Order: sequence, then structure tokens, then C-alpha cells
Amino acid sequence: MPDIALLQALLPDTPLRAYAETTSTNADARAWLLAGAPHGSLVVADRQSSGRGRLGRAFVSQAGGLYMSLVLKSDLPAGVLTTLCAVAVRRAVRQLTGRELDIKWVNDLQENGKKVCGILCEGVWQGEKQLGVIAGIGLNVCQRELPPELRSIAASLYPDSPPPVPMEAFTAAITRQALGMLPEAPAHMAEYRAACVTLGQTVQWDAQGQPMEGKAIGIDEAGVLMIETAHGDVTLGAGEVSLKRL
Repeated sequence: MPDIALLQALLPDTPLRAYAETTSTNADARAWLLAGAPHGSLVVADRQSSGRGRLGRAFVSQAGGLYMSLVLKSDLPAGVLTTLCAVAVRRAVRQLTGRELDIKWVNDLQENGKKVCGILCEGVWQGEKQLGVIAGIGLNVCQRELPPELRSIAASLYPDSPPPVPMEAFTAAITRQALGMLPEAPAHMAEYRAACVTLGQTVQWDAQGQPMEGKAIGIDEAGVLMIETAHGDVTLGAGEVSLKRL
């Protein structure tokens, strides 16, 4: 169970709900927002039984990971908030551990080419009115062993030793970074681009069932990826791209 007293001490002005296990912190935060949760409200759990990633994929959420969702009452697009959260995680990890994570467009953070964090931002609507966005963040902190199917592509920051600070310190640092950057968005995009390993690389993606390939040449202020192809430039606002392996 997250240490609620420690979290509240680290984040004294943050409305907070914490669970040993829940189905999905994003689902909990969404329900809370619909019931009137204020901006900056935080849901955190030790485990998720039905964690979700982009494109509806399951997100492995075992003990040793950090699973949190922030209520953001912002009219910024989810794509902008995704990039902002990526920078927030990167800054928090650097602040607490001295480690530098890379960003893979659009919502993953990596260390040594393996995914250590995923982000899922989802808008919450009431009729035609957007109430806000739920920013879900899953960070692999100290899982000792990931499922066999993930070991070649994902990793944990501290698989063999305890992290240097409590899990609650990571949660608090990420929360403070995200909320602190929000009023100045998209000022974070310069840092996002500098840390993004996708830029300059040949990438592959699927477009309506057709495999596509091109060179990632830029990311605009809305987080849209610009790609140069043999048939002209294209843009991707969301979706999955992979770096071409030589």
C-alpha cells in the first residue's frame, strides 16, 4: 500500500486517493473527475489488475512499478499533455537518481533502448464539454523480473536493488514537475525534442493496413511527428512507430 501519510507530506495541497491494488488508476481518476475532482487530483496504486496502454493494449502492472493518474483540467490536446508528462518523468528521474532517460515518440521513456515508462492521456467529456484530461503514468521502478515476453523490450530502473528513494518520492516529483510545467506549455517541447531518440531515425508505421517508412524530421508544438518519405512529407499525431533496425 502506498504510504499515504508520506505522500500527503510531500504533496500537501494535492487531493489524493491511494490503493494497494485497483483495476486502473485512469479509470479511478476518470470517475473522480466526473464526480467533481479538482485540478491536480492524484490517484496512485501499487498494482493494477487491468492497466491499459495506448491502442487499448494491456499494460503490465505488477508490484514494484509506480502507477499514477493525474486529473488535469486543461483544454490542451492530449498529445501536448503526453509530451509534457514525458518531460516531467524524465526530470523527476534525473532529479532523484541522476539517470538520464530517452524519449521515444510519443509516449515512452527508455533506458539503454528498453522501455521503462509509458504514458496514457485520455480526455474526459460530458456531452460536448471536455471536463479535463486524465494523465496516466506507469514507471518501472524496481520490478525484479518482467514477464518473459517483455524482457527484450522493457526494463526496470532497479531490478536488483532497492531504489535510492521511496516510491512516493518518485510520485511526488513527477506530480510537481507536471503541474509546474503546465501553465507554460508548450515550452517543454524543446526539452522533449532534445531527448527524443526518434528524431533523425528511419521509422516504420502502419497506415490503414499498409506498411510505411520514412525519416522522422521534426516534432511540432502539438507533439505531431513530421516524417519525410519518398512520396512526400506526412504527419502523425498519434499511433505507433518503430525505429527501423539495421
